Amino acid sequence: MEINFKRLAKFVALLISTLLIASASAAIYNYMYQDATISVEGMTLEWILGADNGTAGTQINGVTCTLTNLKGPPNGTRVYGDPVRLNNTAGSSSTFDLLIDSVSGDTAEMDSIVVRLYNVTNSASMGNLTVWSGGAQGGPLTSRTITGNTQWRFQWEINWKSTATVAHTVNVNLKVQVPA
Repeated sequence: MEINFKRLAKFVALLISTLLIASASAAIYNYMYQDATISVEGMTLEWILGADNGTAGTQINGVTCTLTNLKGPPNGTRVYGDPVRLNNTAGSSSTFDLLIDSVSGDTAEMDSIVVRLYNVTNSASMGNLTVWSGGAQGGPLTSRTITGNTQWRFQWEINWKSTATVAHTVNVNLKVQVPA
C-alpha cells in the first residue's frame, strides 16, 4: 500500500487548524463555590388565642392572625377586650413596632378604630394604636418592649358613624415588625 503524502499533508493541516480554532475559542474559567444550609427560624414572638377569640373569630396560622368577626353598632362602641395575645416565648425582652399596613373599605362610615395593648399579668397599659380616626389612618406604635415569658392582649375598640349599616365593612391590616 502506497502512502499518499499529498492527502496526508492536507489531513494533518486540517487537523492542526481545527485544534487551533477549538483552543482559540475555548474560554477559561475560575470557579468559586458557596454552600448554604437553610433552616426554619424559631420566632420568639407568637400569636395565641385570647379569651374573646370565639366572639372575634380569631384564627391563627403561624405568624398570621385573622379576626373574622369584629363588629360594632352604628353610633356606638364595641370593645373586644381579649381577642388575641402576643406571647414572648423567650427568656429575654423583645422590641417590636406595631404598624398599620392598610385600612380600606367603607372608611367614610367609620368614626374610629383603636387597638390598645395591655400586659395580661398586671393589666398595665402598654400603648395605644389609633388605626382610624377623624377620616384618616393613624400612625405607628413604635419601640414596644415585651419582657420575656410575657403575654400582651390586643383590645379592639370599634366606633361606626350613625349612618353605618350592616352592609358596611372596613378591612384593617396590621403588622408586627420585629428586628431580626
